[in-house]
Amino acid sequence: MLIQCLLLAIWAGICTVDERTLWTGTPKAILAGSVAGVIMGDVTTGLVISGTLQMMWLANAAVGAYVPPNEATGAIIGVAIAIMTGGGLATGLAVAIPTALLCQQIIMLTNTINIFFLHQADKAVDSGDFDKVARYNYLGIPLSFIAGSVPVFVASYFGGPAVESVLEFIPQQVFDGLTVAAGIIPVVGMGMLLMMMMGKNMWIFLLLGFIFSSYLGLGTIAISLIGICLAALYDLIINKNEKEEIIIETSEGDYDL
Repeated sequence: MLIQCLLLAIWAGICTVDERTLWTGTPKAILAGSVAGVIMGDVTTGLVISGTLQMMWLANAAVGAYVPPNEATGAIIGVAIAIMTGGGLATGLAVAIPTALLCQQIIMLTNTINIFFLHQADKAVDSGDFDKVARYNYLGIPLSFIAGSVPVFVASYFGGPAVESVLEFIPQQVFDGLTVAAGIIPVVGMGMLLMMMMGKNMWIFLLLGFIFSSYLGLGTIAISLIGICLAALYDLIINKNEKEEIIIETSEGDYDL
């Protein structure tokens, strides 16, 4: 139990740091929750809960100064508590959503503290000491790791039995409602994705995918490979047109008296 909780905490810390450094995809709910399922020994439950959360948070993004709910910690704790208590999808969602919101506030606090290092880096730039600039940037990483790992460890190690006892007082109707919502949430996420895909010059690819699937009976992998080829051709055409426009503008400028 302790080893699993420590592994979950370390994994949550890595996901939180990755979100602010390399961004390799680990902060997304589907990956963070799936690995949590592996750690807890129930891959299926991990995939089901994290996949549902990913669909719900499909349009989750940090825009400007906005800090979105933390997908990674929410998915990890949701999967862990659901497996510990045996509550399934409804329990995972009931725990994951408030946890993600809580970690959102913790991360906002750590970001506020990290402003100190940012100001110190600005002073180092003014003085020309660029080695200090790098060091001040690295000093913010431990706080990000703590912001992700500590809540997950506390919730998974101390919160399992406590959460289970609290869940016993929650009416069954609440879990039934969450189960129904779990079926609706992916549809809402797909709807938001479709709205984005219907933007300028993107709808044609959506239509081609529908034709390939419905009329030609192609599988997902085949359609994905075709989509990659079409996207590459589209990119080549766009870049070629932009280069021709630049050449034309340059040529016109040469004869400008």
